[in-house]
Amino acid sequence: MDEINVMRAVYDSLKPLSAGERAAALGWLTAMLGEGELSPSDRTTAEVIMAGGVGGVLPYGLYARSASLTALGKLDIAARSRATRWAFSVLLTSMTQQSERPAV
Repeated sequence: MDEINVMRAVYDSLKPLSAGERAAALGWLTAMLGEGELSPSDRTTAEVIMAGGVGGVLPYGLYARSASLTALGKLDIAARSRATRWAFSVLLTSMTQQSERPAV
């Protein structure tokens, strides 16, 4: 999977999440990739994903994290770092811009 396809997969997976869920997912991805601190909550999330969810079903937010981590894992370290920075920039910037829009 090339870098552009990975970026698209991450974007498509995380974009439907709410702003808060998207920020949490990006923080979790960063921690899972070793670029941030893995909290006890992050570990629990990883364990639930690895177990396949509850009753074999993952809520969409956990599925999105899993799919994004899987896609990013296919890249070398430099490309993975670029793709992660890009995801933060695009997904969190769009989140900020949406919250700054005046109510209509």
